[in-house]
Amino acid sequence: MWAKTVKSKSWAGLNSLPSVISSPQNQYVKLYRSLERRKNRDCLGLIPLEGVRLVEDALRRGIKPEAVLIREGDSHSRLAYLDSDFPVLTVEQKLFDKTAFTDSPQGVIAIAPRTSYSLQDIFYAASPLILIADGLQDPGNLGTMIRSAAAAGASGAILLPGTVDAANPKALRASMGTYFNLPVVEAPFNEAIDIIRQQNINLVTTGAGASLYYDRYDWTVPTAVIIGNEGAGVSEKAAQAADALISIPMEGAVESLNAAVAMSVMFFEAARQRR
Repeated sequence: MWAKTVKSKSWAGLNSLPSVISSPQNQYVKLYRSLERRKNRDCLGLIPLEGVRLVEDALRRGIKPEAVLIREGDSHSRLAYLDSDFPVLTVEQKLFDKTAFTDSPQGVIAIAPRTSYSLQDIFYAASPLILIADGLQDPGNLGTMIRSAAAAGASGAILLPGTVDAANPKALRASMGTYFNLPVVEAPFNEAIDIIRQQNINLVTTGAGASLYYDRYDWTVPTAVIIGNEGAGVSEKAAQAADALISIPMEGAVESLNAAVAMSVMFFEAARQRR
């Protein structure tokens, strides 16, 4: 299984660059800022990477950026995998801080091609463990789920319509580089469910008051877990499609957990049983 990258548009004519970029009209600066919007990421096949960890992880996996931008005064040596196969540009400090999406940027950002997977890439494992995100809106939650899924040994994630983009800058930061580790695919509901059925994978989701506790479920069998919207939960059709409803018992007055926390609890129980 190999990640593929989306072919991006050529940005020719950017070779005559100043030693230190100081203009907000610089094409690389404008390009990076434009990637905050999903339609631009989708159209160009590019994603914004922010921070040493994300950029290093991309380079380590052989992903060649369109460019790496370094804040003036920051050392190139912070990137262990940096080479000369792509532009490495220095940006004036104040301009860099305005270009980055975080309030306290680390001093390294990059423009990289977007990875691309198909649904078939998710089913390579003998006993797949799959995350299905159903209408998740918080990019931080989705990024955390991708990180937890990768750490628990999941084989992939399917994002149903209405779910935030996994390449949203906040989702990328929350995933802490695991965006490049885990196949993530967007798919229509019916297509996703059909292939789950074809692969004989159990489909489960959470349900308030469900009598089957998460630690009583047999996670050693091939399983896909639907995690719903932070406020509304899973959609009605997703709940109806599930083979089982499971719950996480809680003490005191606590009625529910954050979606990413609940997902992590279940996936690490799956990892424990599979060990």
